[in-house]
Amino acid sequence: MSFGYQVLGFGVVTPAAAASADFTVTISSDVNNYNLATDLSNNGGSYGAGNWNGSDAITVVLNIDAGVTVYSANTSTPSLVVDLATSDSVLTINNSGNVVGKGGAGGVGDLSNGASGGAGGHAMSMQDVTVTINNLSGAKIQGGGGGGGAGGGNQQRGSAVDSEGVCQNGSNFAAASGGAGAGTANATAAAGSASDNGSNTGASGAGGDFGAAGANGAAATASGCKVNNGAGGTGGAAGKAIRAVSGVSQTLNNSGTVAGATS
Repeated sequence: MSFGYQVLGFGVVTPAAAASADFTVTISSDVNNYNLATDLSNNGGSYGAGNWNGSDAITVVLNIDAGVTVYSANTSTPSLVVDLATSDSVLTINNSGNVVGKGGAGGVGDLSNGASGGAGGHAMSMQDVTVTINNLSGAKIQGGGGGGGAGGGNQQRGSAVDSEGVCQNGSNFAAASGGAGAGTANATAAAGSASDNGSNTGASGAGGDFGAAGANGAAATASGCKVNNGAGGTGGAAGKAIRAVSGVSQTLNNSGTVAGATS
């Protein structure tokens, strides 16, 4: 999906103008997997002091406009990634929009142990930077919800000993899959519900809300002389609102919504 920027001007950082930024970037339309360092290295001349060399300490202002969503197409990549090479780099993020991690998939139910739900993706990831994040009124920073664990299935339910003392076969039943974590289908998608396929299979776990873990699935409870009851799957971990990798000094000023851990 395409996205746009507006150049708001820049100033040379001097003792008399210490608040001036080398680069000022405004995200003005939706963007998938935004990497600030990559953008400054490739397009820095559009935002200020020329393309960044990837190693010098810099001062950056990043604005996210109201109504804009920064999202991710996968849970393994945070929606907004910052790595500015050194904690001497100073970044101010003014978020008036939405930065949302992708939700984790629900675990798939089958005839045996339920599969675990997928972990939710992180909204922001910070590394080697001194950052102030101003999450303004109406803005959102939300980790993806973890997927719910699948229920446990059963095999040989109702198996019974016949008149000759032989254990006869029963029936097999697959359990329900877990609910998807919030943010799975799109950046505003609600978490999926728990469900139950009956026949003594275990109920699945619900997906987690934004920034919350998915629920565990339940074990099967069938009976029979050959029965094999599967365990429920574990719910997926919550995605963080802000993940601090290393070399981060962070200040968060929140007047909006933050869902998930911030470190």
